[in-house]
Amino acid sequence: MGELKKIDGYFLLFNFIVIFYCLVLAHIGFEFWDTGYIPSFSWRIVYGEKVYEDFLYKGPPITLYFHAFFMKFLPEVGQFYWIRVSNYLLFAFQVFFTVKAFDNFYDLAKYKINIWAIMIVGFIISLLNFPPYPWPTTDGLFFASIALYFSSKLDKIKVYHLFIIAFFSFLSALTKQSFYLIPLFFIIFITIQKGIQKGMILLLFILFFISLFLYWITTITTLDNFLKQTTGQTHIKDLFYAGFLNYFWIYDNKIQIYSIILIATLILYYFKFKYSTFSFKKLFETISITLLLVSIVLCFSNQFLIASRIAVISCTIALSNQIKLSIESIKFHLPLLLFLGIAWCSAISMGYAFPILFSTGIIVSIAVLFHNELQKFSKLKVIIIFFLCLFAFSYNYKPYREQNLSKINSSLNQISPKLNYIYTTESNFKKLKELKELREKYGTKTIVAPNMAMTNYIFGSKSLFPADWIINTEVNRNSKPFINIASKKENYIFIEKSFINGEELMPHKKEKFSIIAYYIYKNFNKIEETNYFIIYNGLKINETIPKIN
Repeated sequence: MGELKKIDGYFLLFNFIVIFYCLVLAHIGFEFWDTGYIPSFSWRIVYGEKVYEDFLYKGPPITLYFHAFFMKFLPEVGQFYWIRVSNYLLFAFQVFFTVKAFDNFYDLAKYKINIWAIMIVGFIISLLNFPPYPWPTTDGLFFASIALYFSSKLDKIKVYHLFIIAFFSFLSALTKQSFYLIPLFFIIFITIQKGIQKGMILLLFILFFISLFLYWITTITTLDNFLKQTTGQTHIKDLFYAGFLNYFWIYDNKIQIYSIILIATLILYYFKFKYSTFSFKKLFETISITLLLVSIVLCFSNQFLIASRIAVISCTIALSNQIKLSIESIKFHLPLLLFLGIAWCSAISMGYAFPILFSTGIIVSIAVLFHNELQKFSKLKVIIIFFLCLFAFSYNYKPYREQNLSKINSSLNQISPKLNYIYTTESNFKKLKELKELREKYGTKTIVAPNMAMTNYIFGSKSLFPADWIINTEVNRNSKPFINIASKKENYIFIEKSFINGEELMPHKKEKFSIIAYYIYKNFNKIEETNYFIIYNGLKINETIPKIN
């Protein structure tokens, strides 16, 4: 009998880490803002509603239907825990496909890189304490990573490969507007790497999927309605802000950062090239190395998000400096450009405008672009990576919009079967318990504003509003239909006192956050006040409902 193949220790460690996240971290933490955003929409679809027609949604629809599938088939008991587990697994698969694709392109063994080790680094650093709720960006990256994987099979790429690339790049585009560029990236990539013929085949497949989508969307709503809802919230200036300005000019301590970069660049250039003549190529090489070092230092200062932006700039400069005007050089470096392009798309957001969620792609790009520098410090590199992972993992000590782990000890089993196995702080538990009691008192014709978007999903009820997160950016900036619904005497509105008193991430002027909730607070009949809510029913007087600017 032949000798058993030795199991890679990093393979075992990667799987152990993913299992730990699923079995331990997936239980921990529950916040009332972003967590319920996608589940509230997916629940509507399970309930039988149609996107854009029965409710407002400002993005492309694939994430809503993708997670409605999970809701439909996962068991009700502990369902949200299993949804969180599925999202950790989807993220792990994104990391897996990304690294495997990169390995197919560049053969990471030549760079003395273990693919499972770099998956560990990518998984931990990409996530930080990002909660495992359904989210368009993470879905888009998952679909794009599958397209990357099949694109990496360049030596034996077949027509069915192109079909799969078209399908998953198109699914990626249907998760968020900034991913509309993903199919175009793959068309350009395949055309340059494999020729115009295969590029045209990929284009035809993508056009086929576009036509299917347009046919489907017009069976549930008008094309005009779809376009109005998905194009009305952001503008070209938002793209410029999130896609470019964020990388250079929005840091609170930008003067200190730029001063450090300038001084470090001058010192590094002097010691690295002091005996050679000046050239811009050497200068850009120095700048890219300096930016990489600054990015690492920022990570150790608990600034992973900003560090991810600077790392992208570092890689972009290094790539621009290394690529030559020859077909061989372009083909060699083009996968790097594709990875960085996906990272850039993932960061075009008004909420989480950082490429950190695709840091796996950034990290593997660094491994190739800075190979010569990194191999000089092999032992130090391992130590730095170990502590970077440790620092990144430590973020989980305080889950997103929650208190630290020592205060998360209240089970949500009593609230809803769907929340079995989820733990949160005592105050969050009491708020949910009070909400449950109020719904039992006032019936199902109740509205919670402005946050707690997951309310109807948790309790299995139908939403009265055409949106569940009642903030200005999520209601198409049109308050009147919401006020009209809220003003009906059979409806009761629970306004969160945390909105009135102010809470983290909320602007000082409440009407800038939710003019609907603010108008109800000012103009509706108050009938009861509890620890966490103020209950309203009907307008005090007939007033003109204000427009949202």
